[in-house]
Amino acid sequence: MQLGKQRGVALIFVILIVAMVSIIATNISGRNQLSMRRTLNLAQYDQAYWYAISAEQLAMKVLKQDMEDANGTVHRQQYWALTDVVFPAEQGEIAGSISDMRACFNLNAVSQPSPGNQNGQPQLSVAATQYKGLLVALGMDEFAAERLTHTLKDYLDEDTVASPYGAEDSEYESRDVPYRAANTLMQHRSELRAVIGYAQKTYQVLMPYVCAVPGDNRQLLNVNTLEVEQAALMVGMMDGKISLSDAESVINQRPGDGFESIQDFWSNSVLANVQIDAALKSSFVVDSNYFLLNAGAKVDNAIFKLDSVLKRSGNNFEVITRQYGGQQ
Repeated sequence: MQLGKQRGVALIFVILIVAMVSIIATNISGRNQLSMRRTLNLAQYDQAYWYAISAEQLAMKVLKQDMEDANGTVHRQQYWALTDVVFPAEQGEIAGSISDMRACFNLNAVSQPSPGNQNGQPQLSVAATQYKGLLVALGMDEFAAERLTHTLKDYLDEDTVASPYGAEDSEYESRDVPYRAANTLMQHRSELRAVIGYAQKTYQVLMPYVCAVPGDNRQLLNVNTLEVEQAALMVGMMDGKISLSDAESVINQRPGDGFESIQDFWSNSVLANVQIDAALKSSFVVDSNYFLLNAGAKVDNAIFKLDSVLKRSGNNFEVITRQYGGQQ
């Protein structure tokens, strides 16, 4: 009887040991599978990254060929302007689109210094006046537009002197989460959200019309690549001298391969009799040196998004900034 009890206890111990070994083996197997999947995901993500980087090289090649074939103009019938371009790749695909960064308002241009004083107050520069005009063309009242223009100028310019309706460090430091004005040019338009007064709703309204050209504080508008949906930008840059419908008409009447010269643009029947200041006119061009590549790559389930600013230098192009993750 005693021997039978001992055998029963031994059997229980054996069963427990087998159960523990099974649990340990299952745990090890699960960890190995997780580790293998993690390694595979990293490899796929890394491959997607390099696919996206290759899109830069392809974009620069297309742009270079278009610039060599063009007669000093940049327009929407060139190959770079093709949309929804997708290329198959091993275990995935590469997609991308290119946009002209002279077909939007360069926020950095608002940082230009004041040309002088008027009634004891600093005047807005030409670019800042055009930006204010854009805000008014988008439905803002004059006071709100001027206030937002001044706050943006103060956020960008190098000095710490607040404009009449602007804001400098003291305003930003008194917020619930304190920070300071950048006092330097923006790298991406999303930085606009850090400027006082630019709430999410305001930013969403401005998104189709604005951009930030890294390291450049000029505002030049390429009339050959401006979309009809962006007609308000043309109205603003002419400081409201034409109506929105007139701007839409000018864009709709544009030749398929664009205006051959800026003189052809000003000769348009809609603009021929409009009195536009020479300083405002100097901001309109028919070419561009800055382009934005929105690239995406997919390898199995791994997706990588990349925004690259491409700058033309002579006959070549170079990448001057990259943003990962598809920022808006």
